[in-house]
Amino acid sequence: MNVTEKAEHCPEVEEYQNIRSSEAYSTITKWSHHVNTFKTLCFIAFQIFFVLLWYSNGFSEEGLEWNRLRFLPELSIYETYTDNVYLSATDERNDTITTFSPKLSIDLAFAPRNYLTLRLEGDFRLYAHSENFKKEIYRTSLFWTLTTGKGSTFQAGARADFNSYQPYSERDDHKDYEDKEAYADLLIPLGASLNAGLRYSHLSERFKDPLFAVDEFDRDTITLKLIYKRLPATAPFVEYTYYHQDNNDIISSSLDFNTHLLLVGVQWEPAAKLSGFLKAGYYISKFDNGEDSSGSAIDADVIYRFSDATHFKINAFRRLASSTRAARDTGDFYVSTGGSMSVSNSRWDPLMMSLDITYRENKFEQKDISGETREDDFFGIGIRAKYAPRDWLSFGITYYYEVNDTNFAPAAYRANRVQASITFAF
Repeated sequence: MNVTEKAEHCPEVEEYQNIRSSEAYSTITKWSHHVNTFKTLCFIAFQIFFVLLWYSNGFSEEGLEWNRLRFLPELSIYETYTDNVYLSATDERNDTITTFSPKLSIDLAFAPRNYLTLRLEGDFRLYAHSENFKKEIYRTSLFWTLTTGKGSTFQAGARADFNSYQPYSERDDHKDYEDKEAYADLLIPLGASLNAGLRYSHLSERFKDPLFAVDEFDRDTITLKLIYKRLPATAPFVEYTYYHQDNNDIISSSLDFNTHLLLVGVQWEPAAKLSGFLKAGYYISKFDNGEDSSGSAIDADVIYRFSDATHFKINAFRRLASSTRAARDTGDFYVSTGGSMSVSNSRWDPLMMSLDITYRENKFEQKDISGETREDDFFGIGIRAKYAPRDWLSFGITYYYEVNDTNFAPAAYRANRVQASITFAF
């Protein structure tokens, strides 16, 4: 019996399915919808309040400041057309989506280098045709940052993401989940030549529907980092990461694993012509059950300022990732290799043009019933124009094409997307 079959036969799932068919569940769902609609209206009204406040009192270049508080509101409105809303090769449906995306950042300064930050974000979507997508998504974070006179930096905080994986057919439904993370990050100088960094984080993911409980996990991560800072504009470093992932073992065998990751790299100052970081190394993952995995690892995020008007941004990665069945993944894990490149030009400021290219190869380690190993090749390309006549106002239009070429037929698709946007940022 495979993982899906065992999940469908567990008592919790059967009880949940009985509840879903009851009248009580229908009543609860209606009340939940009303509550979410109320939260949506309140959140949008909160943003409109700050827009009106901007016109009445005026903002500085860094938002609205009041005593020790600083408010940074932002509101984006998107109109999107897609010819394949379900990302399906057999059930292509077009749709038009209107999205309101308010953001609010609040800083409370105890001292110039000692402050507390609260961030609130939301996406509220209206679909012209589709009825089975999640309409409201919320993200929030709270963190404290302290910098000492001797150069040490400490940050501790938490974040939460209330999101969902999309449906992949008209008969499918969205799969709601919650990501919650708490972390602490410390960077201290060790003399004139070295900085030492230590980071700990705990991440958990939970699903609303017990049918997808197999995707739930808790992950504890510890990272140690040594940085050599005597070179001009460039800082070599060594980084070691260990994490343990405790998966929700609703089947008899444990799916937990431990990963050791050693990386060597360099990072550049943000103001330099070349900025960002590049690191490469080796990882070893040991599973409680099943074959272990090991291989090279890459993580890069680099910006090259060719001129004042032309910038290149390159991202590259190779890493082990856990499978998420709610997102049409198979098996327990896969190795993901890929990257993206973006070229932007602002020669005709305030007009900026950009071209984005993305490629990703996912190799799933476990073989299916036929003995084949799944492999996905994702490719995406997009072109975007952004016009910003004011610091606080911008308009955008984007065309994006994506294709997922895979030997796992349910996950293969092609899609075209056109999006227009307007953003108010204060």
